[in-house]
Amino acid sequence: MLKPSLKHACALAVVLLPFTAEAQAPGYASAVINPGCDYECLLDYTTNYIDALSARDASRARLAADVIFSENNVVMPVGNDGLWGTISGVRDGEMMVADVETGNAAWFGIVEEHGNPAYLAMRIKVVDRQITEIETVVNRLPDMPKPFGDPDLVTHDPEFNRVLAVSERRSRARLVAVADGYFNTVELNDGDVFTLFSDDCARLENGISTTSAPRNGGGGNSASIAQGCENQFRLGIYHINKRIRERRYPIIDVERGVVVASGFFDHANMFDSYTLTDGREMKTVLKWPNTITLLEAFKIVDGRISRIEAVFTYVPYFMPSPFAVPNVEFQTR
Repeated sequence: MLKPSLKHACALAVVLLPFTAEAQAPGYASAVINPGCDYECLLDYTTNYIDALSARDASRARLAADVIFSENNVVMPVGNDGLWGTISGVRDGEMMVADVETGNAAWFGIVEEHGNPAYLAMRIKVVDRQITEIETVVNRLPDMPKPFGDPDLVTHDPEFNRVLAVSERRSRARLVAVADGYFNTVELNDGDVFTLFSDDCARLENGISTTSAPRNGGGGNSASIAQGCENQFRLGIYHINKRIRERRYPIIDVERGVVVASGFFDHANMFDSYTLTDGREMKTVLKWPNTITLLEAFKIVDGRISRIEAVFTYVPYFMPSPFAVPNVEFQTR
């Protein structure tokens, strides 16, 4: 069901100022950040922004004068361009995550552009009761081979919202280490695994389960080769990933065991085929260098990854992020 989309009333012009960030070790909040906004407050800011976007009325959002907004890593003014100019509705059933210590929150869901569905993942940062950063990844109907699940069948796993027992929780630094180990495993995937997974680990990418039997649009190529998170990595299915760079972890929710990461997967495609650890030969799908940008959420219970949800899309090869600058908080590699 679509939320009402109101007629565009006005646009808010902004001046984009140079971005600076505080140096900070992964997993720890910066001492100079004072978001002044609790968990429910951050979710309210997130909903407020989505409502403003749906109405195409940036004046409804609580934006700082120097807010930085990006769509698929391209910085642009808020209110007229990109999804702001094409959105026609927002579907119910979103997933939201927040981190009180950093003042960041994320939204995963489905929007429509003139009736066409698109997957949207968004991160906002709230400082002094104003939104200072908006980072969005929009995955539209496929222009190249990539997962795109049937939007009518998508559901977000309620496990992401479950508050963990104290015994199931891990520290902020440990949660980041587990998530970063996932990216270390995917990078140059050759069968070695550098993190821990639960036996029932499941992954949803652009609305498709890529770790279980075909469902909701096909299950993805990887699920047809092997099922289960760790099983796929043990085979080396994702060997095409030359590097996973500009990794950032702006949202860490210890109570729920959720980490939201941002980064790029570079596929150099310097080879046309590769061999899995069981001897099977794989052929690359795309024959030229390409990069995907993503926002990815991890549910970590007892130090093990149990659920993964990601929205990603293609961008120019080796594209940088406007938010990944030297010494940015929670950034690695």
